[in-house]
Formats: sequence, C-alpha cells, structure tokens
Amino acid sequence: MKTMTKIALLTSALVGLSLTSTQANAKTYTQKGYGLTAYSSVKSVNNANHFVTHSGAYASSPNYYALNTFQNQPTVYKSNGGNKSATFKTAFFLPVSYQRSGQFGNPQSIAMSKNGDEAYIMYTLTGGSNTGFVVHYDLNKLRSTFGASSSSMDIIRRASNAYAKNKLTPQYKSVLAAIKVGPTFNTGHGQSMALNPKTNQLWFVQTPGTPGGYATVQRLSKTSLKPDTTLKFRLRSGRNNVTMGENLTFDAKGKAYFSSLVAGSKAMRIYQGSINTKQTKFKLVQQLKYRPGTINQSVGYSSKSNRLFLISDDAITSVPVSKLGRLKAKDVHATTFGSGREFEAVVFNKAGTGYLLTNKGPELLQTNSLN
Repeated sequence: MKTMTKIALLTSALVGLSLTSTQANAKTYTQKGYGLTAYSSVKSVNNANHFVTHSGAYASSPNYYALNTFQNQPTVYKSNGGNKSATFKTAFFLPVSYQRSGQFGNPQSIAMSKNGDEAYIMYTLTGGSNTGFVVHYDLNKLRSTFGASSSSMDIIRRASNAYAKNKLTPQYKSVLAAIKVGPTFNTGHGQSMALNPKTNQLWFVQTPGTPGGYATVQRLSKTSLKPDTTLKFRLRSGRNNVTMGENLTFDAKGKAYFSSLVAGSKAMRIYQGSINTKQTKFKLVQQLKYRPGTINQSVGYSSKSNRLFLISDDAITSVPVSKLGRLKAKDVHATTFGSGREFEAVVFNKAGTGYLLTNKGPELLQTNSLN
C-alpha cells in the first residue's frame, strides 16, 4: 500500500488524529504604543552560585536505545546539588514515532490543565525548525484506562509505533484516541507555550524580535490546536530596548512572565506583565546574579507555592512571586541534577505536583518535592 494511502485510511479511522500543514487564519493586532514600562535601575539579588554549565551534548534516557524505545520501567533522577533537593521519576513515556520514525522527537514546551488531567505539548518538526504542531494528551485516560504510568508504561509508544507501521490493533486505536494531533504551522522555536489559568487560554511566543523591535505572540485555540489570534508589539521605553524572551508563563492572577540572559555574565532578568488579545505591557522586576545554567530553556509557575521556576539543563531555580523586586538570597531555591538530559520545561498542577518535559526519548517525569 502506498504511504499516503495508508495514512489517509488510518487517519479516517482515528478520531482527532491528523498532521497536515495549515495556514493559520489568526486575527492580527498590532499594538500602537510601546509595551515596556520605563526603568532607570535594576533590582538585583546576589543569590548563591549553583550555575550548571551545559556540556555541549545531551544524554538519552537510560535504556532508550537498548529497549528499542519501548521503555517500561521509570527513569529516576535525584538532585545532586543546590539548596533544595528533589527527585524526578517518569510518569509518561511519550510517543517517538507517528506517521514516520522520530516525528515526535522534538518536544519544546508543555502546558497543563489545573487538575493535571490534560497536557498540551508543542513540537517542532526537527531541531532548529520554526515549523511545528501541538498535541493534546488526555493524561487521565492514558493513566487510568491504559496504565501508561504504571503497569503498561510502554503502551503509548507501542501504539504510535504501530500506527506508523500500519499494524494497529483495537487496543492501540483506543490508546491513540486519547491523543489529538494538531496541524503544522509556524511555531517559531516552540519553547514558550503556556496556559493562563485565569483566562484558561494558551499563548506562545512565535517571534521574539530584536531589541525594541516587533515581537509576536499568539493565542492557541484548544479546539483546532492552531493560532486564532496574533499580537505584535515592541518592548521599548526611553533608552531601554528589550527582546521578548523565548519563554513564557502565567501566575494564578493571570500575570505573564518571561526571563532573559544578561550578556557577558551569568545573570538573568525577570519581566512581569500582561498579555491579552489587543495589547501587552511588561516591566523589569528582578535580576538574579546567577541564573540556573548555560541555556535559558523555559520558565514555569506553581500556584501551590506561588513561585516562578527558571529552567536550564539539569538546573532549576525558583523564586517567590510575592517578593519579586525585593528578593533576598535566602528566597532563591536552586536544584541541580547530573542527568545530562535536556530539560525543556516544568509545569505544575494545582496540587503542586511538577512535571518535567525532556527528550531523547520524550517523556514526562514527575516530582512532588520542588514546592
């Protein structure tokens, strides 16, 4: 059977499964005024140095290749440094193949529902690509019905692999029915998708722009899994010209946050503001003398502890939202690991359970000790 025919037949049999290119018809707004509050000084905290240097290469999940990607025993990582200990343990081994081998190999960001029963993951087609797609996972069904977090940890990968090889069984079809794959579109880097818990909307940074130049953020439809609104804006104020970070999160009140590196140092700046369909406004609220590590991967938020989590590879730093602008060194929590993995993002449910997204191969690891 020809490949395209096979895909068409399988897609018609599986509700919600598609991976086709689309030109997103997102309504576009261009903000007239600038989106940055003026500042003349930077409030900095001299936090402890737990900086983790990126090695230049990433490790794979243990036994990922030896078991032909079908892992069925959880990976466990325990922190090896910092002032806050934590342990991560695999909750879900995510798909690797889909219509072709390795198609789900580049997860970049994750957003999770408040109760932790649903997750949205943004992927890019290949490393460095600006084209990608979003996948919705019914985690509750995958966990409770198919044992994807316990007795059958390999079930998701086996089902998606069977789809790629045209060897679907009734059980695998049922597993894949809990996974909805959206169309491809211009995602940019893809590492910034986040859920605003106040509005229940998904947003991401498509283009960070240049210092003071136009940046682009988009709202993502949960139904179509493609952008439905685009906002263009400039972060300028007097002599201050800022580039929108390629990361984003929201707190419980709907305030938006992104972080950026300070050139020539190990410092990091945190910006707080708002994003809606027609305008945005940010202000610089804090600088850390020492960021988590070399790569600025993402920023997350936990409503249980009301803390921001700054993510780098093998390193997580958190700060209390209520003390931003007047942080003391003791307020800054740092947790480091020696996994060698790429830490894409960390998200939390309302109970405070954290989920770490990694690749090689893609998985979600769970922790209850970061808060």
